[in-house]
Amino acid sequence: MMLVGIGTLALLAVFANVQRFRRGEVETVVVKVATSPTPQPH
Repeated sequence: MMLVGIGTLALLAVFANVQRFRRGEVETVVVKVATSPTPQPH
């Protein structure tokens, strides 16, 4: 029973880290777009 609890906690920790990392990437992109003085047409 303890192994199941430890495994669940480990999965939750990994999932939380992945979510935080992805949110950080999105925020970085948003900041770059917001701080660019003029959007460059591609």
